[in-house]
Amino acid sequence: MKKLSIRNILVPIDFSKMSVQAIATAKRLAQRFDANIHLVQVYEFYHPSRYMAPTPLLKPFSVVTFEQYLTGELDQRLRALAKKHGLPAEGTCHVESGASSFNEICALARDITADLIVIATHGYTGLKHVFLGSTAERVVQHSPCPVYVARQSGRRSKTGPTFTINTILVPVDFSDCSLEGLDYAISFAACVRAKLIVFHAVHLAPYVSGGFAYDLSSLEEAAQKDAERQMQKFVRMAKFGDVKFEIAIAMGPPVQEVSAFAEDHDVDLIITSTHGRTGFKHILIGSTAEHVVRHAHCPVLVVPSHPDMRAARLMRGTERIRKSGRRPQAKSKS
Repeated sequence: MKKLSIRNILVPIDFSKMSVQAIATAKRLAQRFDANIHLVQVYEFYHPSRYMAPTPLLKPFSVVTFEQYLTGELDQRLRALAKKHGLPAEGTCHVESGASSFNEICALARDITADLIVIATHGYTGLKHVFLGSTAERVVQHSPCPVYVARQSGRRSKTGPTFTINTILVPVDFSDCSLEGLDYAISFAACVRAKLIVFHAVHLAPYVSGGFAYDLSSLEEAAQKDAERQMQKFVRMAKFGDVKFEIAIAMGPPVQEVSAFAEDHDVDLIITSTHGRTGFKHILIGSTAEHVVRHAHCPVLVVPSHPDMRAARLMRGTERIRKSGRRPQAKSKS
C-alpha cells in the first residue's frame, strides 16, 4: 500500500461564511499530512461601469488601473484572512482574474502542484441549481488533483474540533476508475485511521410495457448475487494492508443509494472517483460523483481519473487564451 502524500492544499475563497469555514477543514487536513495551505480568490472582471456613477464630476480612469486597484484590495483582504487563521501570507495568497472561477482554480492547482483542493459548496438543487450551477461541481469535473468538498448542513459538522473521521464510504462500479478511487481511499484511511465501507448499488430500471409494470424480483435477486461475486473479486484486487473494511450492496439508483446509505450509517466522508467524461458526452450523461457532491449530507472527496489528461487540457486552454491576444489579466500572488 502506497503512503498518501499531500503537500499543498488549495482553498478557493469568495469571502462567504461557507468558504471561510473550509479553511478550518483544510487546516485539520494539513496537520494530518504536514501540508502547506494556499488561498485563492477569483474575480471575474468585465467592466468597471457598474461601480461608476454617471456624473461629469468623476474623472475617467483606465480599466487596467481599476483592475489593479481591485486586485490590490482583494489581496489585502486575503492576506488578512490568512493572518486571522494563523496561516502565512507570503507566497500562499493568490488573487486571480478570469472568465470562469473554476478554470482559474484548476489552473492554479496545476501551477502550484496542489495535491488537494478543499472547497465549500452551497448545495443548490432543483431549479436553482439549473440556473446557478455550482463552482464546486465544475472544479470536481476539471481539477487535475483530488477535490475535498466540505458539506455544510443542518447536522452536526463532520469536521468538528478534533476532525474525527471514523467511517469512509467508497462507492464502486467495479471499473478500473473505481479501483483507483478505492486505492486512494485505502491510503487516506490509513492516514486518518478510519474504517472503509466498499459500496455498490445495483440499479434495475422498472420495465413497463403496454401500461403494465412487470415484476423484476427474480432479476433483482440474480443481479444482487452477481454483484456480490463481482464485489468479492474486486476487493481482492486492492491492497488494504491494516485498513479495516466491509462491503455493502444495495438495490436502487446509485446516487440516491449512496446518499441514503451515508446518512443512515453516520458516514463521516465519501471518497469516490470520476469517470473523466468531458464535453458533450458529459452534458448528456453527467457524473455520478458530481451528483453525489450535490446531494450527500457529508463531505465528499473526489479522486479524478486521468489527472495527467486534465492537466494537459488546462495547459492547452491557457495557450489558446494567450494566442487569442486577450489583454493579460492582473494577478497577485503574495
